[in-house]
Amino acid sequence: MSVYAPTVIDVSRLPAPEIIEALDFETLLAAFKTRFLTFWNTQRAIDPSLPAYDTLDLETDPAVIVGEAWSYLRLLDRQRVNDGYRALLAPLATGSNLDVIAATRNVERLTVQPATSTTPAVMESDPSLLLRYMLSYDVPAAGSAGRYLFDAWSAWPHGEDGSGMHDARVNGYAIHGRRGDSDLVITGAGGRVPTTEEILTVRAAVTDINRAPDGVAITVMAAQRVEYAVSLVVEVPGNGPAPEAVRAEAEERVRAAAAGRMLIGGEIPEGLLAGAGYGANVIRVRDLAPVVIVANAYKIPVMTSLSVTVEVRT
Repeated sequence: MSVYAPTVIDVSRLPAPEIIEALDFETLLAAFKTRFLTFWNTQRAIDPSLPAYDTLDLETDPAVIVGEAWSYLRLLDRQRVNDGYRALLAPLATGSNLDVIAATRNVERLTVQPATSTTPAVMESDPSLLLRYMLSYDVPAAGSAGRYLFDAWSAWPHGEDGSGMHDARVNGYAIHGRRGDSDLVITGAGGRVPTTEEILTVRAAVTDINRAPDGVAITVMAAQRVEYAVSLVVEVPGNGPAPEAVRAEAEERVRAAAAGRMLIGGEIPEGLLAGAGYGANVIRVRDLAPVVIVANAYKIPVMTSLSVTVEVRT
């Protein structure tokens, strides 16, 4: 049985585009000072009565104060240019900018829950819309994994409130050994088991006579939850930061590691979660209940509890 492999590019792993400039106020201010002195010395060559300018290291110098204001404005201008580029790049675009990009593929943000007289509508989240936009490039390929996933995400999108489908995977012959047969495995937010209604909704979308090819079977099923608990002891030095702060940081890292593996076909290798507990001011992490979960294309690992305690070394 193969391990998890995403169907589309994981945009979180993309390198930062070179067109997006790294901004630094101090660099801009230093450039202002250099240019100011160059211009001042040019004017001194024209008018020798001008004194030498040697007070730019003083924060109270009028030229420095003007330079700080000017450099801040330059920083805002460059940030605006960066934002403009981000709005044009699908992996970085958000909100209505992403809506416009998705529209070029005839993909529209979906309404997860219609508005009522007392609550606003819950719209499809940006990550879900981006995923469907990327999957839309596989739409013409009837019966492909990308086509099934696009239809599934369109039928049960992930909402801005965190609800909806969390993950989906198509398992074909390479996984189960049955020709002409595909299994679409789905799971709700946080690894929740989908309801019967949710499964039927997705099934209706992927088996629609105008979407699915003839002679190909597709089964929609819920991913099997593999629940696990984590119990760690974090040893910290007695002369470091507050132990509770170190404990909270370690817990956050472990939760992030667990969330990153909460995927259909996800694997929890030996030492992953204990290793995530390490960070600044952590001497050692002891794992009281080691967790090892082998990848399975029909299962999803879900952490149900986390206990991180601190021992201070004296």
